[in-house]
Amino acid sequence: MDQLIRSLKVSEVDSIRAIQNKIDESTAVVRTPWLARTKWLERYEGVDMRELVKMTEKPTKGDWLEDVWSDVGELIDDCFEGVKDLDFRCWDRILFWLSSPNKETTSKDPMNIYLKKATVQKYGGYWQRFICFCLRAMDQKIGGFRFTETQLDYLHRIREIYLLEGMMNERSEGEREESQRKCLTLSMHFIRQTVYEVGLPVLIYFSGVLGYDKERGIWRLPENYTNILAGILWCIRVLVLEYVLPMNVRERLSDEKVTPLERFKEVRDKVLVEEAECPFATLHTLLNYGFIIAKDAVGHTGVAWSQDGNTLYIRGNELKMMDWREFINDLHARTKRKLMEELLFSKNDEFVSTNLWEIEDNQAYVHVGYYFGRRDEDEWTEIRTQMVSRIKVMEDPLGLIRGHTIDGVDFVQSAVDKYKMVDRELRQMLYVLMMATCGPPPRVTEMTSLKFINSIMGPRDIFVVGGQVMFVTEYHKSQSIMKKLKVYLYEGNNI
Repeated sequence: MDQLIRSLKVSEVDSIRAIQNKIDESTAVVRTPWLARTKWLERYEGVDMRELVKMTEKPTKGDWLEDVWSDVGELIDDCFEGVKDLDFRCWDRILFWLSSPNKETTSKDPMNIYLKKATVQKYGGYWQRFICFCLRAMDQKIGGFRFTETQLDYLHRIREIYLLEGMMNERSEGEREESQRKCLTLSMHFIRQTVYEVGLPVLIYFSGVLGYDKERGIWRLPENYTNILAGILWCIRVLVLEYVLPMNVRERLSDEKVTPLERFKEVRDKVLVEEAECPFATLHTLLNYGFIIAKDAVGHTGVAWSQDGNTLYIRGNELKMMDWREFINDLHARTKRKLMEELLFSKNDEFVSTNLWEIEDNQAYVHVGYYFGRRDEDEWTEIRTQMVSRIKVMEDPLGLIRGHTIDGVDFVQSAVDKYKMVDRELRQMLYVLMMATCGPPPRVTEMTSLKFINSIMGPRDIFVVGGQVMFVTEYHKSQSIMKKLKVYLYEGNNI
């Protein structure tokens, strides 16, 4: 009986694995408009998707592809520096054309040059995976696509270069730069490939592989896939820019009869527009289609309430409302105690509530340095005097004051650092309290950028209106894509 049970378990696991990994006729009947548009079911029929995804993963330590991965990553970083260099040189029109997917018109906004380093690394990771996928697939027979002779020739050259360099103890800077230039040239052969050469372009095939979620064994929905497409398209744009206008020769381009813009548009109009027969056009139209579907999609909920409404189930975990209330009350008490005793050097029972109706906040006054608690220019001096007096009354628990000088008070730096650490801890506690008591919380980027005082970068985001504290955030994740400002308003009854 035990042997039979073990046999059935093995059979069940194999059956589930087969369903997840291989696309066959039985799975093709489950069709949605999204899958019909991507053509994934037909394109990968009979293929083990887990093996394909494995071919796109980061090389292990000691693998010769490890140097390829590193060089392609540095290449993408250099390409992004080339984008920022356009802004430095005031070649702004190129940035507008680089951002536009249309052949005849520029974009309303230039190419974004303010991406975070983590975003550049994430986007670059897609191209690193693509090049490694091609080098792994060049000697294998994979149905659905073929390399062109030129692509195969360059793949063989690059493999020989890296295998030869791998035998050496260390590569020179010149050898590394030469390898990166060959990777850039290889990338352009894939970017320029059309369906009329040998069928489906390799880049389109690879992008479909990334549409498969290996961990869950399912195809990604538009809301989980458009970010991947955006990353690949970004890589294509910056690679084309560096190929046409290499940053190290831009100083000499002004002496030529053809302007840098004309030189760029000559290539751009063939590979970076929706009107062209190239991978960029296919992926960009799919991105727009994905945006439309994802906009009206209903997200999957991992939250449910018990019948009596006293227990919340969050992805299999229980949260009792009584425990939640006790947590909030305890956190509020600890935050209040930290503020009064550790930062203001007062006793906790001296805390005085503020009547928000008595606060006058002029929202139209946008001068730098103003906020709803500002009364006059001398208030900072008054507050500093009060704080020094409180420190003395409380016998300086942190050891902040070393002594007095002609210019004022001499503070101990180590104690000041400890005081700043307490201040950061208080802000973290306030952050949790705000999210738990002021309605739906925005993302960390919006929350941590809130300003209580007008600055040179813009007006504050915290106001007091009609007896309520209001937090206004003016940023959202897709702002750089949609180019539209979205304002969120959060209200709280108490400070």
